[in-house]
Amino acid sequence: MITGSAILSYHTCALQAWLTMRRFAPDQDNPFLIVGRHIHRNSYHEKGEKEIELPGAKIDIIWTEETVTIVGEIKKSSRSVTGAKLQLLFYLKLLADRGIRAEGRIMIPVEKKTIEIHWNEQAQKELEEVIDRLKALSESEAPCPERKSACGKCGFADFCWS
Repeated sequence: MITGSAILSYHTCALQAWLTMRRFAPDQDNPFLIVGRHIHRNSYHEKGEKEIELPGAKIDIIWTEETVTIVGEIKKSSRSVTGAKLQLLFYLKLLADRGIRAEGRIMIPVEKKTIEIHWNEQAQKELEEVIDRLKALSESEAPCPERKSACGKCGFADFCWS
């Protein structure tokens, strides 16, 4: 199943996305995941409702400003901002498919940074290309692991390197 997490993973690693689409879970004791959960739990309490679930999506935070629904994706750093953008676009698409017009924000509290993401034709095309690649990946055998700089922080490292 293609999910927001699979889309985020795909930007970093095809094998991680492949595992995510098969509902494998990363090592929950991974220190980088623990830090990320801590930042998520302790940030932006004043904004709105946290952890809204839709099929294939777990939205970090959602609120309304004037007449616009804002979807927030909380990240611990801006290192994976491209993947986070695609993940957020996926959430905006899911809402648009339900008739909800929304805008997105990648929120990086440690860096005191917010990046606005808009759902438009270009964003839709970019997301559709990634979804097409993920569909092909989901129907394939597991890709071979490729050593990358992200491997040292990955919660799936044991799948690749044990």
